[in-house]
Amino acid sequence: MDEDKNIIGAIRSLLSFRFLLSALILVLAANVLRPGMQTLNKRYMKKPIAIRRPLKEFDVSRLPSFQNDWTSSVVQSHDLFEDIGTDEYTMIVFKKEFQQPALYVTYYSNPKDKVPHTPDVCHRQSGAVVREMRNIKLDTPELAPEYPQVQARLVILQRSDYGQAVIYCFCVEGKLRYSREQVRWIIGKPGNHYTYFSKIEATSDYPIHGDEGEAIETCKTLLREALLILLAEHFPDKKQLKAR
Repeated sequence: MDEDKNIIGAIRSLLSFRFLLSALILVLAANVLRPGMQTLNKRYMKKPIAIRRPLKEFDVSRLPSFQNDWTSSVVQSHDLFEDIGTDEYTMIVFKKEFQQPALYVTYYSNPKDKVPHTPDVCHRQSGAVVREMRNIKLDTPELAPEYPQVQARLVILQRSDYGQAVIYCFCVEGKLRYSREQVRWIIGKPGNHYTYFSKIEATSDYPIHGDEGEAIETCKTLLREALLILLAEHFPDKKQLKAR
């Protein structure tokens, strides 16, 4: 008798309103909500967009502070760039006496691309020691009124026989940001029809007991002047990002 009562109780529980409602919700989720979400995701996911002008065509003669006694060369070693996840990049090394700053730019346009490692991670993997890492502000009156100042990231590295200053930022859908998290947020945010992001990095080596401040100022100048050219001539503009 008790066993029969238990069976009847179980049947009643199965047929209870709460159970039927839960089962209905699960059925709807499987057959309506999930396909609907997939449709919305497909409809509103941002699409890739090609760069306006290839980075390999970056015009170093447009950098006013790196003319006259400076020489420049483009690094073309495939071994250095085999794991960066894009074919759209450039690395330009400048030389004058004992100074050797460099500009390194990469461009990504697949919304599923992962934001690449930041310099502090990459350089650690190559054996450098990170001595300092902090946010800094660059005065960029050339980019006013939208960006009279740009917030970037400064990394001070130490290797076995020299130091290195690195300043970098990201440009994502025309907005300048300093962290990977900020880049991911903008890519995932609705609004534009297309998306892209770029990492722009300026570096400058200096002797172990040399002038770290001079290296930092060189990086600031190189990054500031490069951003003006990249935004004006290479990266897609706002109209292109919103076009359908």
